[in-house]
This record gives sequence, structure tokens and C-alpha cells, in this order.
Amino acid sequence: MKRSIITLGVLCLFFAGCSLFNSPSTVVRKFYAAAEKGDYTEMGKYATPDTVSLMAMFGTKIQGSLTAMGKITTVSEKIDGDTAVVTVSFENEEDTEVTLIKTEGKWKVHISMDK
Repeated sequence: MKRSIITLGVLCLFFAGCSLFNSPSTVVRKFYAAAEKGDYTEMGKYATPDTVSLMAMFGTKIQGSLTAMGKITTVSEKIDGDTAVVTVSFENEEDTEVTLIKTEGKWKVHISMDK
């Protein structure tokens, strides 16, 4: 009985920890860190295919502007089903909202020309 409770506790911690590594806010920070470096392979782990295509299209222009924006801080995170909006603040810019879509159980940054 004691062993079952310990096992259950460990599993709960494991699953809670996994969700923190894939929270919308964490994904946004990792996405922008990869974008700032121009690492499209890494960005692809945190973005929808449409977003990666847009980033590749505007590549160096975006990379330079991200560097100038400075440090990123999460202001808020709102989840509604399979979509989320994370409001972030950049050191040298105003707050901005980043939309994410949950795909195959993982949050992905979704930037569209339709916005």
C-alpha cells in the first residue's frame, strides 16, 4: 500500500513537471530564443509549419529586430481548449500577444499573415 502511494506521488510529479516544460509561456520563450539565434531547426520544435515558413521568409530582418527588442518576460497566459494566448513584454518594446495552438499534445507558436 505504501509503495503504491509513493508510486502514485512520483507519477503525479512527473506529469506535472512535463506540462511545465510544454506550457505555452515556456514554448514562447524557447521559440523566441531560437528565433533570435536564427536557429530554424530549433524554432520548428516550437512552431506550426506556417510560422516556420514565415520566419524563414523574413529571416534576417526578424532576427535583427528580436535582438534589439531585448529580454522577454511573460506577462500573462490564457488557455482556452487547444488555443492559448501568451502576453509577453520585451525589454525595449511594448507588450505583445503570441497565439499558440495545441498540436499532438504540444503547444506551438502560431503566427499568421491573417492577423
